[in-house]
Amino acid sequence: MSSSEEHLESALKEYNDRVNALEEEGSDVDLLDALINRGCVLSMMGHCVSALSDFDDAAEIAGRIEDGGGEVDAGAYVKLFVSRGEAGGGKHPEDMAADYSLAASRLKKLSDGSRYYDGRKTVYMCIRCCGDLYDCGFPAIAGPFIEKAYSLLACKDDDWSRNRYAEVLNLEGAILFDADDMDGAAELFSSSIDAGAALLEKGRLEDMMTLVFPFISRGDAFQRKGMIDPYMSDRRAAIVLLEELLEANRLDDVHVLAKLHQDMANTYLTLNKVKEAEEHLLKDAILNLNGAKEYLREFGRRDA
Repeated sequence: MSSSEEHLESALKEYNDRVNALEEEGSDVDLLDALINRGCVLSMMGHCVSALSDFDDAAEIAGRIEDGGGEVDAGAYVKLFVSRGEAGGGKHPEDMAADYSLAASRLKKLSDGSRYYDGRKTVYMCIRCCGDLYDCGFPAIAGPFIEKAYSLLACKDDDWSRNRYAEVLNLEGAILFDADDMDGAAELFSSSIDAGAALLEKGRLEDMMTLVFPFISRGDAFQRKGMIDPYMSDRRAAIVLLEELLEANRLDDVHVLAKLHQDMANTYLTLNKVKEAEEHLLKDAILNLNGAKEYLREFGRRDA
């Protein structure tokens, strides 16, 4: 058993004892927290059915507290419904979306004084929830999470905040793109590119894909609008960044780069520029057939 597994087993025993004691004699507020904590431990251990049972019991207690005229701490409320949504979201995305919507209703009350969350944890939670909702087809619910993240990141110049700011811009841009708002999406992706490029220049960009993504996505928006030159310019910029990752042996999937070369080749063919198309088709073929080493040996960075 690993140290992390031992830690979870120890935490589970502690919360089992606490829940049992509070069920015998204790306040609803304390029992609510104990059930949330035990549910989170069970979820981390992969015991999702047991975790959901604890979260369901906690939700019942939260309702009882508020029906009696009390108020559940905003952090506890958000933690409960985000955690329940995460635990059941894999099999039941509709239930996840409903729970995230409940959590979203208390985001404005969430502050550094709330249980479970400080500023950074809140931002991470908002980004994670936005990503889940986008991936599962419920982007309309993501708005409050985006707004909360922006409110905590606005006017902050530290590297951590600027990296997260770029991520939130990318999420909102993707949502607008899927809603067919190409102008709004392109504007957000441009802001993300500005933020990411500034971090890259300082050597403070945490993940190069945070910058690659808006170049690709803004290019897609330009293409939808029939703006071929800016589309191709963004594709070239993304290729340059991905080649940097490839040279550093940090590109996890070379097919992303290969796909961009396919895009460039197809566009050049529509423009009757066969020679340029062939150059990108060759690069695509080398990546797919012979892999990264042959690609770097053949092309390196000379034509970036």
